[in-house]
Amino acid sequence: MKDGIYPGLSWDDYRAIDALNGSSIIPMRKSPMYYRFMRENPQPPTDAMILGTATHRLVLEPEKAGDFAVWGEREEEKVRRGQIWEAFKTAHGGKMIVTVAERNAMVGMAVGARRNAPIMRYAGAKGETEVTMLWTDKVTGRRWKGRIDKLIEKGHIIFDLKTCRACNKYKFGAQAHQLGYHIKMGLYWSGYKTLTGEAAKCVLGAIENKEPFESAVYRCTSDVILQGLEDLDGLLRTLTQCELTGEWPAAEPEELELTLPSYAYTQPEDDLSDLELVEE
Repeated sequence: MKDGIYPGLSWDDYRAIDALNGSSIIPMRKSPMYYRFMRENPQPPTDAMILGTATHRLVLEPEKAGDFAVWGEREEEKVRRGQIWEAFKTAHGGKMIVTVAERNAMVGMAVGARRNAPIMRYAGAKGETEVTMLWTDKVTGRRWKGRIDKLIEKGHIIFDLKTCRACNKYKFGAQAHQLGYHIKMGLYWSGYKTLTGEAAKCVLGAIENKEPFESAVYRCTSDVILQGLEDLDGLLRTLTQCELTGEWPAAEPEELELTLPSYAYTQPEDDLSDLELVEE
């Protein structure tokens, strides 16, 4: 495929594109060994990922609510294996299968999102959902891809929706850093700039996955985008070095000193004068 912006590209077609993306480079934060393992061993979607995808559809594409099949509504639908399970998958081919609990949670999150005016300002705006970007970095020559939850061309807005345990700014900010949201948003910003020449406004919507399903909206400020791009640059330097040397080291390639948590150490009043300490 040529570089460009492609609304409506299927998930399978997106996955088949041979290019780096945010999800594939972020494991390098742990170690090159972990990055290589994840590249060579794609992992199936987790329950949280499935729930997040389902919630995206209900909030951003409510017209696709019928694309879900709910497992567990009948007495015989207990375990996801065996003839009943296989027959259910065949009968609902092409649909996303969710459990009753997942259906209730995603409906709750969708309702919670619709009560949040800032989220609906973006979710209800005119724009394309599940938009694929494909571009070539002008400096490194690397091919990149990204999949935006919603692109609102009027205003050049990139809107991504995330589920979370807590949407308050401190806890969600910690989650955003831990999971590399700033890196992904920096990458989206860079890709959009490369393809259109415009600087996008990047926005994250956060919806709690437990009742009462509170939500919030966060603008990715310029310092967040710059930090994401800086972190991404460091990961790419490490990747380039590994590709040149053929070495993919673990997170801790050197011998370390064992460090115990502070509460494990003896208190000052403890008398250990009779102990003989031997260091090998």
